[in-house]
Amino acid sequence: MSRHFYSDLQFELPETRPLVACNMVMSLDGKVTSGGALQPGSIGSAFDLQTMQVIRSHFDAVLSGGNTVRQHPYYLGVSAELEHARKERGLASQPLSVVLTRSGSLNPGTPLFKNPPRPPIVLTGAAGAASLAPEIKAKAAVNIMEELSPSSICQLLFQKYGVRRLLVEGGPSVNYQFMQAQLLDELFLTLAPTLVGLRTDLTLAMGSEVLAKPREAELVSLNQHGQELFLRYRFRWSL
Repeated sequence: MSRHFYSDLQFELPETRPLVACNMVMSLDGKVTSGGALQPGSIGSAFDLQTMQVIRSHFDAVLSGGNTVRQHPYYLGVSAELEHARKERGLASQPLSVVLTRSGSLNPGTPLFKNPPRPPIVLTGAAGAASLAPEIKAKAAVNIMEELSPSSICQLLFQKYGVRRLLVEGGPSVNYQFMQAQLLDELFLTLAPTLVGLRTDLTLAMGSEVLAKPREAELVSLNQHGQELFLRYRFRWSL
């Protein structure tokens, strides 16, 4: 793999919680899914998929919600080529895969739970845990939480698993929750040269209230590859 513009990312790490970043790809009309929310197609290019793995290579853990994992049921890791770069940074060869699910409706036969490089972490409530398949309970580290809030999630991952850098990869509801809690420190956004237009497709963050504006949204970098733009923003909130 040739040198990538995200190969040497530097972060300002908080002292008492993980740094939280989000990585998403979006169409020109603001959609992050294509072809309907239930069966989304890919918006980004092959280079964007490569970029996703390069970004992951800097993080201790990668978190996705249950809906996203059901659509893309793979370990949230990196290629063998990037394992060496992680080890040079003092990280484990693969990041932890973290799944946030309220329902516990996950398929134990998917690659995420069949011989994963590291046991996935499942975050759920009591009802969700009761619905988890026995095979998942045997393969994953299941954490039953009274409150599935971004703050509680950050504290559990920080204190129990030593996560200093957490990457969130959706879906829009999960992204929204971290933004609403003012815990999103950085956003990696790929702008893809395509239009979707379907009203049932999803946007970057979706919730029931208007989000508070960050005190500062700094454009840290902007890179172009082909017709795609790769933007990195750093947020500073009023807290």
